[in-house]
Amino acid sequence: MGTITNRGLKASPTAFMLFLVVFFILSSIVMEVVAYLLIEAGVPQAIFSSMWYMILQQFVRLLLPLFIWLRITKDSFKAHMPNRRLDLVNIIYIFFFTLLAMPAVMLVSAIMTMLTDNVAADMMGYLTDAGHPWWLLMLTIAVTPAIVEELVFRGYIQSVQRGTILKVCLFNGFLFGLMHLNFHQFAYTFIVGVGWAYIVYITKSVWAGVWSHFIMNGANVTLLYWTMSAAGAMPEGAEEMTLAESMRDAFIETDPELAQRVYEFFYGIDVNVFAIVVVGLIAIPTAIGAFFVFKALIRHNAEIAMRLGEVETEATEETPEEAPQPRIRFDWCLALVIVIFIIFAAVLW
Repeated sequence: MGTITNRGLKASPTAFMLFLVVFFILSSIVMEVVAYLLIEAGVPQAIFSSMWYMILQQFVRLLLPLFIWLRITKDSFKAHMPNRRLDLVNIIYIFFFTLLAMPAVMLVSAIMTMLTDNVAADMMGYLTDAGHPWWLLMLTIAVTPAIVEELVFRGYIQSVQRGTILKVCLFNGFLFGLMHLNFHQFAYTFIVGVGWAYIVYITKSVWAGVWSHFIMNGANVTLLYWTMSAAGAMPEGAEEMTLAESMRDAFIETDPELAQRVYEFFYGIDVNVFAIVVVGLIAIPTAIGAFFVFKALIRHNAEIAMRLGEVETEATEETPEEAPQPRIRFDWCLALVIVIFIIFAAVLW
């Protein structure tokens, strides 16, 4: 994937990131105020708590500022979209890699739950428990974010980042994590952001990121939806129950004696620690499997590049003989983004 060399704002991913964050916050405030005024004027409140309104918010908060930015900088949307067609082999490899990598991501999320609130899980649980159909949850939580976020981060931002592929992927994951504006999501969105950036790089297709993003979010939505459908809605106060009490309640109606033994076994075990142990045991073999699938993905795309006569080069990677190394300069745009992230993450925390 080529690197944009235009000077000024076009070549500054952090300047766009600052614009994106400010637009995200201001548009959220404006939409809340407009919704309040319309409700006061008699518009049904259900409209503004619907899944369709959430989908609209995602487009307004993320995709709209991208097009405004392109307009301001007189840049081209098409020029920044690595859009090579994904072949069937890539689609299959990405599918299995994403599923196998998910337990490792869930492990990071479980560890972070010990440190801070899992805002995303709470929101997803609320939406799932609200009685929305599965397809609408998938459209809201899997399809729309996969398209919107990948076009913005792995499409535009990644294309204007400079440096080696390692630096580009790490920085892209860092910005992607910051955009979620909370401490818990930052940890694992940084990791998946790095992974998606590299997948897009080797496939030269932003749709590779969209596909992997959709699989990960979609699998989480489906798992949570069918789990809650089978078990029923969580009763009031159940989130405050201990692991032992939850396990006992699961067996109390079918086998009271077994329920008591289960209660005694799990008594004193923290539910978060238990989740970390279980997910960790699953994550070890699946992460190994993901590694080998990822290696196969890399080999397959190297073969495609060779077949097409492409030469993999780092367009902006210069040797000391070719050009002097630039001095490290303070990036005030990135500094402001980090400050905003810390403030909002602290507020949510």
